[in-house]
Amino acid sequence: MQVLGIYGGQDANGLTATVVRTILGAVQAPATSTFIDLNDYDLHPETPNRPNPDLDKLAAQLQAADIWVFGAPTYYTTIPGQLKQFFDVMRHRWTRMTKAGDSLPNGVFADKHYVSVTSCFAPTWDNIFTGQTDLTLRAIDGAMTLAGVHKITELVCPNTWRQRTPTERKLARARQIGAELSHYQRKDDETLKRYVLLFFMIAVMALATMGIQQLFSALTATFWLRYASFVVIFFVLLAIILHVMTFMRHKRA
Repeated sequence: MQVLGIYGGQDANGLTATVVRTILGAVQAPATSTFIDLNDYDLHPETPNRPNPDLDKLAAQLQAADIWVFGAPTYYTTIPGQLKQFFDVMRHRWTRMTKAGDSLPNGVFADKHYVSVTSCFAPTWDNIFTGQTDLTLRAIDGAMTLAGVHKITELVCPNTWRQRTPTERKLARARQIGAELSHYQRKDDETLKRYVLLFFMIAVMALATMGIQQLFSALTATFWLRYASFVVIFFVLLAIILHVMTFMRHKRA
């Protein structure tokens, strides 16, 4: 197992980079780890008349690693320019375009996994309710979805205003993640897992819907009332679950 830390911010000795290095430092032998700072690379776009050896080097490092750990402080509610530029110039190396203009994974990095690390100045409860780090995490997730790379977990460090080092709780979590990565079992096909989760989600929602109907006898007076009330209640429950999974699934504390 090889773990590659990819830092895409302004200060490679800052708080977010420290968390990434802590994760890498906790990786146990025989697994190995490497830290790279995107500021050390020329991330200009590649053209036929202007090749970029740095992109070849980065692509080789990505290919050699099994797990990528992205470190990106939250700047203006999203990822720093260094990481955004990295995603932009590497896009053609991990995606393919269809005639309809859709971007799809090209399979080059299909067996890889990743971890996201970010931080923000917002206090913990502020970040929980406003989700200031969400766009950062979603930007990473979006790029990795296009690359066909599988997510393992994420680590968020809020309330970093005037902090020089991460809290001991966050460092402990970083060390735990690093130790887990050392023996991580690849999960390249999660299709069956998704269908199982979908089945249980529908089963729970159907049970909850029927339970709510039982509380109000008027909802089950006739067949059409039972049907209409079931559809409405089921829809409301489904909308709530989808909202939570789509907009509130990221860790913020």
